[in-house]
Amino acid sequence: MDSNRDQIEEIRSRLDVVDIVGKYVQLKQAGKNFLGLCPFHTEKTPSFIVSPELQRYKCFGCGASGDIFNFVQNIEHIDFPETLEKLAKEAGVILQKKEINSKYARLEEINKKAAIFFYKELLNPLNKDALQYVLERGITKESIKNFGIGYASDGSKLLSFIQKDTKYSKEELIDSGIFTLKEGKVRSKFYKRIMFPIRSSSGKVIAFTGRVLPGNDFGPKYMNSPETYIYHKKENLYGQYESRQDIRREDLVIFCEGTTDVISAHQIGVKNIVAPLGTALTKEQVEKVSKLSKNILFLFDSDNAGQQALERAFFISQQLDLTTYAATTAPYKDIDELIVKDPKKFKTLISKRIDTFTYLLTENLKDKDLNNLSEYKKFLNWIERMLKNERNRATFSFYVEKVRQIAKINVYDKRLSKGVDPGLNSSHNKATNKEAWAILFTKLILFLENIEFPKNYDLKYFEGEETYDVLKYVKKNKGATRADILNHFENTDLRKIIEDMIFSFSNLQSSIEELDSLYRTIVHDYYARKEREINVKISIAEATGKQKESEKLLKEYQNLTEEKKKYEQNSRL
Repeated sequence: MDSNRDQIEEIRSRLDVVDIVGKYVQLKQAGKNFLGLCPFHTEKTPSFIVSPELQRYKCFGCGASGDIFNFVQNIEHIDFPETLEKLAKEAGVILQKKEINSKYARLEEINKKAAIFFYKELLNPLNKDALQYVLERGITKESIKNFGIGYASDGSKLLSFIQKDTKYSKEELIDSGIFTLKEGKVRSKFYKRIMFPIRSSSGKVIAFTGRVLPGNDFGPKYMNSPETYIYHKKENLYGQYESRQDIRREDLVIFCEGTTDVISAHQIGVKNIVAPLGTALTKEQVEKVSKLSKNILFLFDSDNAGQQALERAFFISQQLDLTTYAATTAPYKDIDELIVKDPKKFKTLISKRIDTFTYLLTENLKDKDLNNLSEYKKFLNWIERMLKNERNRATFSFYVEKVRQIAKINVYDKRLSKGVDPGLNSSHNKATNKEAWAILFTKLILFLENIEFPKNYDLKYFEGEETYDVLKYVKKNKGATRADILNHFENTDLRKIIEDMIFSFSNLQSSIEELDSLYRTIVHDYYARKEREINVKISIAEATGKQKESEKLLKEYQNLTEEKKKYEQNSRL
């Protein structure tokens, strides 16, 4: 048995499960066992049993079971190393530490000392302007302490502070990521910047993010530590240490975009939140926090870049088979602004979150006309791109159903049983018909014995069509000839279309009966399309929890139905 296992067994032998559990749960003896209310779920009748004989616990209500290590880890929402340290201290066992890589340890020491220096400098009365700026940004003194926020004032003072008790080589200082070599001298990378320490999952300072003060135009707005032996951007997240316990407790991790978003959220009690560090979200970052929770809420900025980042995050999560949700900060730019102006809305976004696919689907459908062939094809391509990598059959089926419910399109996959590369088809074929019917209708108009747009016809059924202007001209100019119409559109793109229609029409003339029949088809199609458009919008509103908008759209649908009935009555259909 290795030394680590020996230590675990020694701790287990020194501690009693009844004593450990009894610190959190009121236990009563029941025969040879102890009974109490389960701390892992809500119950009125005790079903939680602790066995001194087995040195284990078990709940017959929720099924939770284990030993002292499992209990402390779950009740405290901490990882196993922390649990081991906590119980070792209680048992009086000195843990044998693994041999530390001295090179990495010294780099961590430099970063830790730098964090201490920066923190002290921010609280130094000589730097009151820097502190005032931080406070004006809405960051409290408590957050300054909890996140170790500091200020990089004078580079030479920083170097002296770090070298005070322990001397570090030039190479070590450079490798720490805090210093650079300029004109043969070691100089600080950060100057007159608010400093945000980046901690590893175990709480060690491994890097920094520095923000310039207003009026300082030297360098970028935000400057991050470079890649070092102890810091890799693609693997780390801001807030990963500070938020770890709440992520476990809430069984949800919120991904946002910036350091101040994380801090602002913590200040209103939302502490299960992290942010990437000056880079696009990576698979490594998602994989890292997925060990704490398999449930993720992506809350990126409301601009185009934020929405593109959300799609990328969705694809990454698909690879890891995670349950993901999404929300938007709109109309506010980011979480920081949202919390300042409407903190209640921020918490509502979290509690009423919707799954990422449904969110992306509703966003993609906004301002789209699925009756337009080009937009319809683009939408189908988007659906295929979003679904093609989904390997979980249950999740795939859920997404397919969402497309059917919201977009009113059936997604069919003949290889669904294999869970790969979904093919798409749909009962929707009106997009092509709509355009073809408008062209044919215009042809029939042009070849009437007396060219006119009948008085009982309504132009609104042709709005948005390529030949709308031609029909509008005919309506205003009763008796115009084909030559008149062609000349009127001489210097426009419509001339060629009109010309092609004239040359391609095989009959000598059209009849009003043909026109009436086609007109009725176009009108019926118009109402069918409008009903579908409103239905899609209602589905989007309902899926995103917008009740007032849903009610407004329902009224619009009712008005459309009434309008359709009047048309049918007037046309005796």
